[in-house]
Amino acid sequence: MNKLIKISVFTISLCCFFSCKTQHFETPEYGKNETEKVIQIKKVTNFRTVGNIKNVEGRTLKEGKFYRSAHLHKLKNKSFDEFEKLGIKEIIDLRNSKEIAEKPDQLPSEMSYKKYSAFEDEGDQLAQAKKLVLKGKVNASDADKRMIDFYREYVTENPETIKRIITEILESKDPILYHCTAGKDRTGITTALILTILKFDKETIYNEYLLSNNYRKDLVQKRLHLANNLHFLYPKMDLKVLEKLSWVEKRYLDAAFEEINKKYGSADAYIKQVLGISDAKRNEYIQKFTY
Repeated sequence: MNKLIKISVFTISLCCFFSCKTQHFETPEYGKNETEKVIQIKKVTNFRTVGNIKNVEGRTLKEGKFYRSAHLHKLKNKSFDEFEKLGIKEIIDLRNSKEIAEKPDQLPSEMSYKKYSAFEDEGDQLAQAKKLVLKGKVNASDADKRMIDFYREYVTENPETIKRIITEILESKDPILYHCTAGKDRTGITTALILTILKFDKETIYNEYLLSNNYRKDLVQKRLHLANNLHFLYPKMDLKVLEKLSWVEKRYLDAAFEEINKKYGSADAYIKQVLGISDAKRNEYIQKFTY
């Protein structure tokens, strides 16, 4: 048996040596100021609290009010105490119903759990897209366009759900954690909207958004390296697609805000018309979450 295993490993190694070309991956843009506190919890990635930043009025965001992360499907029971120490009482899951069914969050029984998907995978689009990627039918340019389209549509296609998500977070009396699958796109957009409401400037908002690249760096590089080594299994697949889907880029968040400006005139108008937040209520939130 051991001899057979050794032969199999040797065969795979040879296949990789003769059929794999080393792929050069681009260096993503990272957040410049790591102002946030990263929470180290086993099997949960990109877990951090949004805080320790100043808005345009010079007020500082209170740390430990908003937490963001990737999915909690692999959260271990022994990590439940960590959630209690952080004071987190509610989880908001931004994933769609199919994602949740495949990888449900593992949570303490007393934790309040709510799910709000502003993107539903109608017609099994994600599964179909994965098949096209493996067959080499999608290139990096296609992936880039799909990401930009996703960001544009996420903030405007299902406004009632976005309103519920933002309202739930800002009305919470206790620390709250919201997440999607990787904790970078839907979670990143949600955080950007919250910080916009609380009057943080563009530079601060974009830095916070790009920090996902900082905190996912080791994970992404490991995955890209593995994909490159096993490329012989799917030789037609464009590895640049995987790269595009692994990092966040300023242009993606630009697309979301450009779509808001195009449809509503400005972010302030969007906050009032779509999110239903008046100037008085906005100021109330600022007083609540900053000092």
